[in-house]
Amino acid sequence: MTTLSHALITPSFRGDLERCRLLVESVERWVAKDVPHYLVVDRRDVELFKPLLSARTKLVVVEDVLPWWIMRVPGVRRFWLSLKTLPIRNWMLQQLVKLSMATVVAEDVMLFVDSDVFFVAPYNPASQVRDGLVPLFVETGQRGLISFNDRWHGVAARLLGLPVLSGYDTNFIGNVIIWRRDTVLRMHQHIGCQARRHWLPTVARQLVLSEYILYGLYATSVETMQAAGHYPLAQDCTLTYWDPVPLSAEGLAGLAGKLQPHHHSVMVSAKSNTPVDDIRRAFL
Repeated sequence: MTTLSHALITPSFRGDLERCRLLVESVERWVAKDVPHYLVVDRRDVELFKPLLSARTKLVVVEDVLPWWIMRVPGVRRFWLSLKTLPIRNWMLQQLVKLSMATVVAEDVMLFVDSDVFFVAPYNPASQVRDGLVPLFVETGQRGLISFNDRWHGVAARLLGLPVLSGYDTNFIGNVIIWRRDTVLRMHQHIGCQARRHWLPTVARQLVLSEYILYGLYATSVETMQAAGHYPLAQDCTLTYWDPVPLSAEGLAGLAGKLQPHHHSVMVSAKSNTPVDDIRRAFL
């Protein structure tokens, strides 16, 4: 059986530089040495991120990932100009970048890890491969628990040519999310066939979107999970703190005390504005 190659992918920006530095340090310490780590940043931020580069850590420029018709407007912070759609807000642009990375990297399996995540235990994604299948994070029993969940699923269903249901029980959103590169490329083709135009402007026209739900719905409802190269994983291996309130030293110690053997990483939301030095002292 062919051995699958893996890569970590982290979209980031200058405001998350120190959090990204912590992530890079943790990857160097805990993640298998043969797994490259791609940091995806705007061209204007390249010089800021260069000190993080290593034999493992590489920079990818956002403007090189996206097509020519999407461009940054000097002095405009909240959106990018698009010549084929309405202006694209930053949160949507990051999702387009993730969806486009399958055309940039050569590795078979892409693991998306945001800047406010860091590893705290040994992690080799190859250890999760089962008979050529890799895990797809999927929670069930989610009906009514996440306010936007049905809307995200509805948008994804329309893009994929699936019937839109009155409610959805699944959730595919997490912190270390694993996609198959070949499955993403097939999804691109499928969306393009449904829309009769290229997938990227089709997706860029959406007012709301979850890239993780789009991929998860494709892998489970357009293809079968096995055909998509996945098996289901319901356990979140990242310990999370989502509240937009800074954690004190005592709060961080309390969070660290919740670590379980299955946790390989921690996410302290950037929106909490918890000082990175305090996080580093509590966990590293």
